[in-house]
Amino acid sequence: MRNPVLFSAITAAAVLGAGLVAGPASAARIIVTVSGVQGADGGVYVGLYSTPSKFLNGTQVDAMKKVRASGGPITVTFENLPPGAYAVGAYHDRNGNDHLDTDFVGLPTEGYALSNGVRAVFSKPNFHEAAFTLGAGDKPVALQLRY
Repeated sequence: MRNPVLFSAITAAAVLGAGLVAGPASAARIIVTVSGVQGADGGVYVGLYSTPSKFLNGTQVDAMKKVRASGGPITVTFENLPPGAYAVGAYHDRNGNDHLDTDFVGLPTEGYALSNGVRAVFSKPNFHEAAFTLGAGDKPVALQLRY
C-alpha cells in the first residue's frame, strides 16, 4: 500500500461512521397510554410492577409516575427496562389525596385500570392476570380507566 496514513484515516472514518449510523443499542421501554380520564381534577398515577409481591400491595411499585389529569389520553414511558414480565396499573386521584380511594368492601371508588383489562370482581387481581412480556423493543400498553 502506498500511503498507510491515508489507509488508517479511511479505516478509522469507516469504523466511526458505522458506529454513528448504527447508534447505541436501545433499551426496552413500556409506553403506557391512559384514556377515559373523567375531568381535569387531581392527578393520574401510573405504576409499573415487575414482581408479584409488589403488585397492588400498598405503595410498593417498581416505578411510579404522576401526571396532571386531563380529558385527553395521557402517555407515560418507563425506560431502560430489562426484558421480563411486567404489569401496569393506573388510577385517577380526583381528590388529590395521593391514594386510590376505596369503599367499605375495598373496591375502588376512583377510576382505575390494569394491564390486560383485569378488574377486581370478588378479590384483588393478581400479578399473573395482569402481566405481559417485555422483549428487547418498545411495548405499548393501553389502559382504559373505568369508574
